[in-house]
Amino acid sequence: MTMSPAILGWDIGGVNVKVTRLEAGTGCPTLRSLCLPFELKDDTAALIPTLTEAARAVGGAPGDLHAVTMTAELSQAFRTKREGVGFVLDALEAAFPASSFQVYTVEGRFAAPPEARARPLSVGAANWAATARLVARSVPTCVLLDVGTTSADLIPIVNGRVVVEGHTDPARLLSGELVYTGALRTPAEAVVAQVPLWGGSAGVSADG
Repeated sequence: MTMSPAILGWDIGGVNVKVTRLEAGTGCPTLRSLCLPFELKDDTAALIPTLTEAARAVGGAPGDLHAVTMTAELSQAFRTKREGVGFVLDALEAAFPASSFQVYTVEGRFAAPPEARARPLSVGAANWAATARLVARSVPTCVLLDVGTTSADLIPIVNGRVVVEGHTDPARLLSGELVYTGALRTPAEAVVAQVPLWGGSAGVSADG
């Protein structure tokens, strides 16, 4: 019997690189996951060895397939999303065979590297779309709230369908489905303007 190749699912961010390897095997599927803290803007050249190290740590092998989402293109290391997406794709192609990976899009499908490179707004910051479609399989009607390091997603799901108004980050900001308030990297003064002090109320510093 021919074995199906293992699949590595990636979320390549500007602060963390996350990967999970799924191997079907002959019995129960096995999963191995890893999250590597990695500040891309501090050392962009380290992305390639970070990818290979992460793949090796979860048991990656030649012949594995790779499914990718990314938010690293939002890093301050890049002037535009196109530049950032291109950089991440270059790193992936240096780390793994180009034929072995595809990139998830905000429309909810996978794109090969040439299409991903040509349509950076479709593949940039598409992790919310992957999360929403996975959740919709188990909870067909809900509002998915996904709070990350820097931002939060509010995603309506109705009868198993993701019914967002916006798909790209600018459109999602306008619709209120993307909010730049996160768990770790949001300064207090971005959330509140006043704090209680000695029985009164004092303004907060705007130093960041």
